[in-house]
Amino acid sequence: MSDAVLLTGGTGFLGLAFLARLLEQDEGPEVFLAVRAEDAEEADGRVAKLLSQLYEDPPASASRLHPVCAELTASGLGLAADDRQTISANVNRVVHCAASVEFTLPLDEAREINVEGTRRVLEVAGELKGLERMVHVSTAYVCGREPDRFDEDDEISGEGFRNTYEQTKWEGELAVAEAEDIPCVTVRPSVVVGESGSGWTSSFNVIYWPLQAFARGMFTEVAADPEGLIDMVPVDYVAEVMERALLEPGIEGAFHAVAGERALTVAEVIDQTCRVFEREPPKLTPIGTLPDDHPATVFAPYFDVHTVFGDKRARSLVANGAPPAAENYMPGLLDYGLQTRWGKAPMSREAARARTATSVSQG
Repeated sequence: MSDAVLLTGGTGFLGLAFLARLLEQDEGPEVFLAVRAEDAEEADGRVAKLLSQLYEDPPASASRLHPVCAELTASGLGLAADDRQTISANVNRVVHCAASVEFTLPLDEAREINVEGTRRVLEVAGELKGLERMVHVSTAYVCGREPDRFDEDDEISGEGFRNTYEQTKWEGELAVAEAEDIPCVTVRPSVVVGESGSGWTSSFNVIYWPLQAFARGMFTEVAADPEGLIDMVPVDYVAEVMERALLEPGIEGAFHAVAGERALTVAEVIDQTCRVFEREPPKLTPIGTLPDDHPATVFAPYFDVHTVFGDKRARSLVANGAPPAAENYMPGLLDYGLQTRWGKAPMSREAARARTATSVSQG
């Protein structure tokens, strides 16, 4: 075994899409998947459930997947001695995708996962005998509220964060910078949504909540700036940027997996949504007008964003040189949400792709 990858966060939405990309490579790498589990049997069960979100039947390449019991906040990731030895001898690339994405988590709890957890991964990475690269997955929103434009090589002020998630992801980047002996690059996605071709997603968070609520007629008013930018990016594009960041020789620094100049405004997203759902647009009210206990309050700060994310370096890595245009894939996202009842009737990625292919051939 050689040229293996250690992946954290592979049980999450983005990590899962990235894992699939590795498994579907011809002669792809062995993958050690860090899984929170008490023993090997529980870890195998979690992986089986994970693969069912992608495939109707696991592909032969799943034999390259090796779950290891791990705990993000434990010293050495809590790896068993034999697992740690095997990883140290065989892994030469690390992808750290694990994080808490809860916006309302208390700061100390968010730091334990997003900062100390990153340090634990760096600790293990530092023990790898032939480490060639580590990819640290952060967020484009580490810039906070301030800049009108945030390019990949811009410095971050460390101020104006909307929540503890943004703050601790920035602090996680500081931890990476402190580990000068680790060859690490950073990938910063914006709002990650479903697959551009099929609409498939395993997570209905952030932008999906107001879309779902609107589809169900739960509100007729939205606290949002119509000119605000909703920088959303499909998960398959982010996974491609991550893969290239992991494998491309001679690169360093940060890469923004974002819509960038292609980001839609709030008004454009509403227009697209109303067309699909055949509804009248909601009334837009100023940010801050929602009561504190309203379920949409936690997401409201992302509906008056005016920062444009520069992504020149990321676009230079990918095959098409740019992310898909949101107006082309949004109808598929909304349709997948409706077909799966917003996650209550899950559909595997394989089934979603087959359904899309059938629709195209019949159209």
